[in-house]
Amino acid sequence: MADTTTTEKNAKALPPDAPADQLPPAAGRVEADLPRLPQVIKQLSTDAQTLPQAAEKVPAELVNIPRTVVTALPGELAPVEAYIEAELPITKALPLPDLFYGGGVLVVVVILQAIGLRLLTAHFDKRARSIEQRPAWWSVDLLLGFTVFRMLGLHLASIILWSAAIVYGGIIPDWVMAARFAALSYTTLGSDVELPAEWNLLAPIIAISGMFTFAWTASVLVSIVGQCNQLRGVIREARQSRRKAIGHSSPGVPPET
Repeated sequence: MADTTTTEKNAKALPPDAPADQLPPAAGRVEADLPRLPQVIKQLSTDAQTLPQAAEKVPAELVNIPRTVVTALPGELAPVEAYIEAELPITKALPLPDLFYGGGVLVVVVILQAIGLRLLTAHFDKRARSIEQRPAWWSVDLLLGFTVFRMLGLHLASIILWSAAIVYGGIIPDWVMAARFAALSYTTLGSDVELPAEWNLLAPIIAISGMFTFAWTASVLVSIVGQCNQLRGVIREARQSRRKAIGHSSPGVPPET
């Protein structure tokens, strides 16, 4: 308390135009900071002008967050992978980025296939009922061809989904090369494109998703072909009934040979 009182007395005793070395310590610091005040004000003004531009760049930076996350995924999972490999040496052949990222996309592909096949079979059943009411040979063949074309579209959509996952994940930046790699892996033909070491299992995971979806659509196609054969039987019986009806209605007309 005594020091504060002494400082106040010394400050009152000095004249206003006293040199800086004769001022108390606190007053000296204020006197020394006064020349920097215009620079601080100028810096604050500059920051205030650049703030709207920085705010406009935020949405564009948010778009790159998925690629940043996927790119950093191997590094982030490295400590976990090292610990698991130390506890379970078999995991040396099962890199975690492949399993997490590839497995997640595989689940999305299977869900897309399920939705597509459900809509496809619903449309087929609806058209089959209308064909039973108004039977025609060409309608059954047209329905079967359109159904197979839609199955092809489902598989192409799965390949496009894998290509997007590869490009936006930063694994293969080129869309053409990514689509070629996804298509060859999806059809289990195998691609000659070499991926980084942490993504070596991505091609087998894509091939597994292709085997799942091809087996699924093959089973649905077998069922659809059976229903088409039943529709052809219904059409055959309807034609025979019409011929018999025509023959009974006109007995004087000889039957067709």
